Amino acid sequence: MGRGRLEHTERETGFQPRLVLRFGVTGHRPPRLDVALQERVKQQCCEIFRLAQESLHAVREAGGAAFSDDVPEMQLVSSLAEGADVWAAESALECGANLAVCLPFAAEQYRRDFAPGQWARSAALLSRARSIASLAEYRAGDEAGYELAGRMVLSQSDILLAIWDGEGARGRGGTTHIIGEAVALHQPVIHIDAAGKQPPQLLWSGLHEAVPDRPSLDGVERANAAEVLPQVVAALCAPPSDRQRTLNRFYAHDTLRSRRFLGWPVLLAASGARPWRSLLNRTPTLEQSAQDEWRHLEEFRIHGAFGQKLETLLLPRYSRADYRANSFAVRFRSSFVANFMLAGLAVLLALSGLLLPEIKLWLIAAELIVIIMIVVNTRRTQRGDYHRQWLDHRHMAERLRLLALSSALGRLSLRDVENGTRRPGWVSWLVRATARELGLVRAEFDKAYLAKVQTAMLRLIDEQAAYHRRNARAMSKANHRLHLVGDNLFFGTIIACLLFLGISLFATDQVALAEWNLPAIVTFVTALFPALAAALYGIRMQGDFAATSERSSIIARQLVQLKFAIVRDPLSFERLTDRSRRLSEIMLAESDQWRLHYETRPLSLPG
Repeated sequence: MGRGRLEHTERETGFQPRLVLRFGVTGHRPPRLDVALQERVKQQCCEIFRLAQESLHAVREAGGAAFSDDVPEMQLVSSLAEGADVWAAESALECGANLAVCLPFAAEQYRRDFAPGQWARSAALLSRARSIASLAEYRAGDEAGYELAGRMVLSQSDILLAIWDGEGARGRGGTTHIIGEAVALHQPVIHIDAAGKQPPQLLWSGLHEAVPDRPSLDGVERANAAEVLPQVVAALCAPPSDRQRTLNRFYAHDTLRSRRFLGWPVLLAASGARPWRSLLNRTPTLEQSAQDEWRHLEEFRIHGAFGQKLETLLLPRYSRADYRANSFAVRFRSSFVANFMLAGLAVLLALSGLLLPEIKLWLIAAELIVIIMIVVNTRRTQRGDYHRQWLDHRHMAERLRLLALSSALGRLSLRDVENGTRRPGWVSWLVRATARELGLVRAEFDKAYLAKVQTAMLRLIDEQAAYHRRNARAMSKANHRLHLVGDNLFFGTIIACLLFLGISLFATDQVALAEWNLPAIVTFVTALFPALAAALYGIRMQGDFAATSERSSIIARQLVQLKFAIVRDPLSFERLTDRSRRLSEIMLAESDQWRLHYETRPLSLPG
């Protein structure tokens, strides 16, 4: 992707997401579903869609600048099986929603599962769908195809419409099975009674006072859907009000100032972890971040609106998050390195008064300036919230990078990452909003397409494994060198003490010793060396070098093992989806560990 294209994209593309709400549908087919109830069920679906649309506009108005100026969009994801799926799809289109279709088989195979004369209705809906994904590797009647299509519908939706008679499951991938999975994932389910005996009900763990870890279909709380739907839509889609300032800073087109923070790069160069020429390298630009990521995604450009949105929506948000994560990481790390080194300098200035009493006044003034610099640096870092900004933006970049691949497999995972019953943080909110905009990829999931996804996944794994191997070596070397210098400073202190004791006990010319001011020199050395060693130890602990090296080594091994597993696997949608989940677990574990480390060790005055 050339420079002109990226600049055009950044200039024309707003970082605010469009407000989108996604419904999925599951339900019975005739004869279990009474066709005489069709109009009643369709009317109830329309009422749900209209109320949801009104609720979306209310969220859009309350959210203000958090959203783009585009009109809120509502979409239904359906497999278009005869009966419930078709009824809900027709109702959605009548009420102004868009339609996305997930087929359990290729269309020509799927039509064989329909009674004579029934396929025409589904085919008409297919022609009006915005996107169609089909699990082309399965054949008509294969229950695995239905089960995986049902799970894809779940992963694609915020709210599941369940046109259900309330009875138990009668097969793999059936309605009751899918509803149970949705409830366990904390996904709101609107139960439309297939028997027509009661009004639509909401089944959702968010209605519990104490949210269960894994709610069950039998024990989940229920409420009248029409009464609580506006609150559910707000809980799913409204931006986090307490982080509006952070969102606005992310949306702003003016990027971080290009000021250089050299504390961390100089430390790595001095410890041998990085070459000195690396000081000439600046943080990768937005364009470089975008180009690096686009290599994994460019082949998906041909897949309709999904491919275009990868480039125009996800990629600019990823590159901004990646650029800011790198910038804030260098700022925060340079800040704590500077604090500890300035603290060592302050000790040096204080002790120098023993050897240079004639300029003690100037030394005290210089020490005061250094201490003020430490206070200013600490306050600036705290006020800029560098460590949280770094971790938030890194987490967002990784989530968006993984979303690009998982969404190519039809997996938006709108309810996977956090407990769906509480308001997400600003990072999760924006990633989910991006996932909703991406929607369902237009593709036949045949061997050729799966091979394309597999290649992109392997390319990302190779890149990340190589990075973690380099990082493990660099952090291990930095930790070893800092530890070695600290040890030598302590050994130097011991040697200085022993020399002073020996000279004091055995020297014959005490007058000459007094002229050399040996006690002052020894005090200077034995106080300065431990202070510098303590500063290096503080840098090692704050920087978490040893643990970082170990984590990177483990992640590199896990990624290599995952690569071997993917290469050995038979190429199938189900297996590749499982491997995609494992890749997400591995890559997100690192940012979670970083967050745990730095949230317990924020920058403070060294003391």
